[in-house]
Amino acid sequence: MIDIHCHLMPAVDDGAKTLEDSLKIFRSATNAGITDIILTPHYIKGTDYEFNNRSKNQIIEILKEALRRENIKIKIYTGNEVYIDQKLPEMIKKGKVATLANSRYLLLELPINSEDNSAGNVIFELKSMGITPIIAHPERYEYIKAHPERVKRYLELGCLLQGDYHSLFGKYGRKAQKTLKMLIKRGQISFLASDTHKASQAYRLAEAEKVALKLTKSREKTEDLFYKNPMKIIKDKEVKL
Repeated sequence: MIDIHCHLMPAVDDGAKTLEDSLKIFRSATNAGITDIILTPHYIKGTDYEFNNRSKNQIIEILKEALRRENIKIKIYTGNEVYIDQKLPEMIKKGKVATLANSRYLLLELPINSEDNSAGNVIFELKSMGITPIIAHPERYEYIKAHPERVKRYLELGCLLQGDYHSLFGKYGRKAQKTLKMLIKRGQISFLASDTHKASQAYRLAEAEKVALKLTKSREKTEDLFYKNPMKIIKDKEVKL
């Protein structure tokens, strides 16, 4: 698996608090078969989660050295989980936030409880810049749980969708579980990722693959969710729905 959404960068958001916390999760990840991880700390304008790219790159180098020292053979890349904001295109131009592995893809978080009516305008601007938004965990948004057909709006705007595979086990409630399964069955999810925050949140990759395979009924499509499409992000190649 290649994990495109996790919070393993220490002391920058609500994820890993220390370098040792990060390393514990990396050890768990390598034991589960993870080969590559894109680190996606939250970026929410106007909050404590405004850690800039320069600072992130410094921490990445510290992490890389620690991984070498611990003989943990996972490749890591920078990114962000960016909360939608009207000024997001400007923030990208100024280098405040990072796309995934320096690619054309940006991990975008939407409001949990109520839909942002301006999202379409922001997404249109991003697309005009050559950036493809990947909507993080759509199954967890209340308005999509209530009306799963609303994801069509984002797909029609040119977005892709990333599900949190822990939703398949009910971590975020039965509605989120049901919604993600439905979206996978419909072929509307392009990526499954962990969204791991803590060492106590074990990687359940093998179990997740079995569940996904039952839903897709295709080993090839399951590999797309966990490996092939994420690899296209790292290589900055087109991901087709």
